[in-house]
Amino acid sequence: MLAHGPTFTKFSTTSILILSCLFFALYFYPGRLATPENHSTHDPSTEGFQMASPRIPEKIWYKVGPKGLSERSHEWLDDCLRKNPAHTAQIMTDLTGDEYVQTNYAHRPDIVATYLALAVPILKADFLRYLLLFAEGGIWSDLDVSCGDVPIREWIPETMRAKARLVVGWEFDVGWGEGFIRQFESWMIMAAPGSPHLLMVINDIMDGIRQKTEKYGVPVSGLTLDMTGNVIDFTGPRRFTRGVLKSLELARDEDIDIASISNLLEPILVEDVVILPGYSFAALANSYGNETTGPALVQHHYAGSWRNQNGGEM
Repeated sequence: MLAHGPTFTKFSTTSILILSCLFFALYFYPGRLATPENHSTHDPSTEGFQMASPRIPEKIWYKVGPKGLSERSHEWLDDCLRKNPAHTAQIMTDLTGDEYVQTNYAHRPDIVATYLALAVPILKADFLRYLLLFAEGGIWSDLDVSCGDVPIREWIPETMRAKARLVVGWEFDVGWGEGFIRQFESWMIMAAPGSPHLLMVINDIMDGIRQKTEKYGVPVSGLTLDMTGNVIDFTGPRRFTRGVLKSLELARDEDIDIASISNLLEPILVEDVVILPGYSFAALANSYGNETTGPALVQHHYAGSWRNQNGGEM
């Protein structure tokens, strides 16, 4: 009996070592991202190519409502990943969005409490995109956006890649005259984690919510679309634009002349923010006449499923 003792001990140690290696290999293998809420088409053969920005993770964030992915949205998402094999995608739901904010913003209980209490779906969806990008970085894409033929890794000009920490595109810029409010679109945003410009947007939204609850004497959960007013202005692209520009002005310690960053025909870099021309992310919303432009990087299909009295998918 004792003669078999050493053999038994050696076998157990080896077995445990093998099982441990298998466990870690399976646990950390990238393929585990391919769950119903996470899609990965990562192609190791692309690893030698230069990233769009060394600071911006190659991860695309999406958010679905109660109905989940529509057939068209599924096609657009899959096509975008097929064209960008180095990128992974994570699809957030109402539940995983709540969990993410609770986990990643535990140090900001005011944000957690406010986010969880918001009852209007579009307000939470708008807020979530900024929270995700600030915490982890990557690319936010609305579900009604499809990718063009230019790979994401080529969206940022070579000379700007090293400094780029936030990439935005004009929604309304060329062909509108001057009597309108310019705004960055918010259906496609690229960001490095920890962008101070996104933190400005987040804090501005928190201030806006506080002001509305005080004005109407209701808790956050009692806020309605009628109380918050225009979503575009409250949590959407105008709020996003104001926050980014305000943050840039603080960084530069001077006002930004809108004329110097608008009517663009090519990308520009302001501090660490790349501002793309309207044709890049919002080609359908801009008119260039006979001007020569670059390619449309994405197409926004304007599904607008949130445009109803509930501010969310029906």
